[in-house]
Amino acid sequence: MSPGEDPLSTFQLDPRSGVSLATQICTRIALQIADGDLAPGDLLPSVRSLAGRLGVNVNTVRAAYARLEADGLVQTRHGVGTVVLATPTGGLPNSAVPFGVNTIAVLVADLGAFYLPLVRGIQDVASDRGTLVLIADARDSPRLADAMTRRLIARGVDGIIAVSVGRMPDQLDSRVTRLPIVHVDQPDRRGYSLLFDGEGAGFSATSHLIDHGHDRIGLITAPLIWANVAEVSDGYRRAIEVGGADASAELVSEVPEFTIEAGRAAMARLLDLPHPPSAVFAAGSTLALGALTEAKSRGVRVPRDLAIVGYTDTPMAELVDPPLTMVEVPVREIGVRAMRMLSDLIDGKKPRRRRTVLDPELIVRQSCGPHDRE
Repeated sequence: MSPGEDPLSTFQLDPRSGVSLATQICTRIALQIADGDLAPGDLLPSVRSLAGRLGVNVNTVRAAYARLEADGLVQTRHGVGTVVLATPTGGLPNSAVPFGVNTIAVLVADLGAFYLPLVRGIQDVASDRGTLVLIADARDSPRLADAMTRRLIARGVDGIIAVSVGRMPDQLDSRVTRLPIVHVDQPDRRGYSLLFDGEGAGFSATSHLIDHGHDRIGLITAPLIWANVAEVSDGYRRAIEVGGADASAELVSEVPEFTIEAGRAAMARLLDLPHPPSAVFAAGSTLALGALTEAKSRGVRVPRDLAIVGYTDTPMAELVDPPLTMVEVPVREIGVRAMRMLSDLIDGKKPRRRRTVLDPELIVRQSCGPHDRE
């Protein structure tokens, strides 16, 4: 919120909703406190001022403020006004209107195509329970993921599936202890989680290139500080060590995001080396597509001059020339399992396994050429 901006400036009431005007006012203010738009120490408008702005009786606003004070969110101080005291951490206060009845939220790192089968798997299971699924895009930002989680908790969702959003701030943990939450593709999170075997995927892809006779293999990767990315890199490094291949640091080309443009930039850095790699493992489907695009733009022939393996599989990998060998992960299946696990938690059951790892599969196509050891 910009300095000086009134968080209640867009406040509107619906007299036809069937919810009393005092409850609507109470709920709206409670949500703005939960969202951080109103912080501890902020002053609410005077009863008369807000009543005049909304066109309601002063007693209506006074009743709303009294409910907020009874819930411990505000306090009316003589000579000062009504002051915000605290942020609700366990959902909306008793006097507010519940929002998320039979509703769960899926918090995803971004709205990329990779997550669509996962969301469909979640929705397939949720539909059998008549559960509404809300989708929230964290835009690869732990800070935004934290803010969205606070807002979802405040609105009373029954549970959250958090997918690939990275490490959220530690202070979030105390707020979700009472809320069922399942983490997907987040190896650094405690609690109930489902994971892809990223380390196994990196090892499989890199070993495949070593088996093709390559000794100098580049790695194109998103930021290694992301735990799910670091696991894939660990698999790459283990395969290099086991296979006795070149472990030079210059062969790792790190980029800030999963995009085709980033893949091209990473590939360009590797091709500009005095001694370029003869093969590349791109730890992301868009990175693999970008690597192929950059290689072809330079007249580098794939697979004759350069072999490429990507992670994870995408329909586009079959359509490019040559079709890309990829490591596939069971994206829809992990969505199905995540929703089943969350449903059990919501129902008060405790799944026997807190951590489940799903295996990847190498899909061999034409981007590595004939197998030298066949």
